[in-house]
Amino acid sequence: MRAAALTGVVLASALLGGCSPGEEADEPTGDELAAVAWSPCDDLTAAKVSRITREPMVEQTGTIDEPRCTFTPVTEGGAAYDVNYLWFDGTLDAALDSMGAASSRLRPASVAGADAARLAVRERASGILVTGFVQTDGLVQSVNGVHLVPYDREAVVADTTELLAVLARQAPPG
Repeated sequence: MRAAALTGVVLASALLGGCSPGEEADEPTGDELAAVAWSPCDDLTAAKVSRITREPMVEQTGTIDEPRCTFTPVTEGGAAYDVNYLWFDGTLDAALDSMGAASSRLRPASVAGADAARLAVRERASGILVTGFVQTDGLVQSVNGVHLVPYDREAVVADTTELLAVLARQAPPG
């Protein structure tokens, strides 16, 4: 179940992004990653995500060469969340356009502390994908949430939105 949920997180990213799962972007080297002074996972912990989702979560941070910020449920049947970010000098809409995000699926969202936020919800027979973007100053952060059936649509949307609010509050000053 967890592997299927993680597959859904990857598919959620592809769903709203311009790159297909087979396309590769320029990847930073291990030295470049080590020089990064901040990441959303620095302040976002499994304990915080567990409080938001009301279920125990495990954090997967990957390696220096393949970093990730993913939260999966301890027990089968829960939602999985993947967090990412991009420094961008411009509006959220301009950032989304530059990433090739499918803006027709994105709707404005109300997220405390954000300069701008967008949310997309896509329900399928197999589950729900919720992708949100939040901008604070020159930082755009995203959360991809996936939950296989059965799921509570309102809970997954609310949890994703709350994760965006936490990211906005914890964002470094621009």
